[in-house]
Amino acid sequence: MSTEGTAATAGAGADAEDDAPALRCYRHPDRETWVRCGRCDQPICSRCAMQGPVGFRCRQCGRPARDPLTSLRPTQLAVGFGTSALGGLVVGLVGGRIGIFGLLLAWFAGGLIADSVIRFVGFKRGPRMMATLFGGILVGAAVAFVGEAAAVASGIGGDGMFMAAYVYDQGPWAALAAGIACFGAWSRFRF
Repeated sequence: MSTEGTAATAGAGADAEDDAPALRCYRHPDRETWVRCGRCDQPICSRCAMQGPVGFRCRQCGRPARDPLTSLRPTQLAVGFGTSALGGLVVGLVGGRIGIFGLLLAWFAGGLIADSVIRFVGFKRGPRMMATLFGGILVGAAVAFVGEAAAVASGIGGDGMFMAAYVYDQGPWAALAAGIACFGAWSRFRF
């Protein structure tokens, strides 16, 4: 009688497993799954599962607390901004002086600025790094143009007409050079 009782109990356990409702993904309730997150034990589908160090994790548990590629210290931001501003200063001076040929040089200068920022700051990526890079190039180019305009104004005695003509003539070239340098830096620094 004891063998019949255990066989009946084992058969009832197998039927209970078959009758268990299927798990549904917590983010996609229309998907059936048998996988659970290794940390929070929520059911996850194959689209939500991330491979963790010891198994599958959901998106919240699998996300690192601090991403080493996009997190920047304030000193790294300052060095990156200073390096790109110095490069933008050179681009602004050259772009304002040689006109259309400065645009070609600005493309290559943007790539060199991006490479130097990567070398000095470290191999960082992300939107904050791109904003630092572009902001530095644009600020450096603007400082170069304003400094050049101030030098021209002090050399001619402050004639307003000549100053307006200088800004009208050289301003677009310097702005285009800065924009093309940003595009060259973006093409080198894509994330």
